[in-house]
Amino acid sequence: RGGGALLGLTDSGVLVELPKPTTSRRVARLSDLADGPGYPTFKEYRDSEALVVEPGEGRPDIFWIAFESRHSLWMYTADGRSWGGVALSPRGWKPNRGVEAMVEDAAGNLLLLPEDGSSVLTLEAGRTRATPLLGATGGVADAVRLPDGRMVVAVREVGLTGLTNRLAWLVREQNSYRLQPFATLPLGPFDNVEGLAAEPAPGGGTILWAITDNDGWRRTLLLKLRIEAGASMR
Repeated sequence: RGGGALLGLTDSGVLVELPKPTTSRRVARLSDLADGPGYPTFKEYRDSEALVVEPGEGRPDIFWIAFESRHSLWMYTADGRSWGGVALSPRGWKPNRGVEAMVEDAAGNLLLLPEDGSSVLTLEAGRTRATPLLGATGGVADAVRLPDGRMVVAVREVGLTGLTNRLAWLVREQNSYRLQPFATLPLGPFDNVEGLAAEPAPGGGTILWAITDNDGWRRTLLLKLRIEAGASMR
């Protein structure tokens, strides 16, 4: 975001404009979504899990937000204070297996990734079309498109010693998508990555931001990582 801030989304329908640690700004701004699926005071109805910002060119930005449980994709327009929404209700989503991550590909298409890591969904005439997702080693947590057009997915693995948070490339194949893990995040066994953001790094490469969810009892951490220019997809 402009002004040295990151834009985050809670899992209860609240947008958070969070100042970067490298700036002098120290105040975060919170704003509730003015509308959404169901009553705003009931978390199951406003279980917002994924956000993609479509920058405006001579108009306000558009925010695409995916809700789990109510299994819906909403579009919001922002003019600085007011929010308006148009609901889309794609069919075919499994109960309790809602979209956990969303990313815009290089062609401008929205890709929706259910948490179970089984498929990538695209919207066609108000319905979802599923393409198989191969190579998942755990649950999908979030996704982001880098400035160079490549897509990165945060993958959450659950084991006997706790959670392992990995990063994987999301690669399009002929009839499927594939996750190619390339990094393990330096986190503890209870830390749970839920958000990713990316921006160009000074001198080349990409700055990747990752944030963990407190889930009511875990730590909330903000990580700043660097992906070097030309980093291998393997």
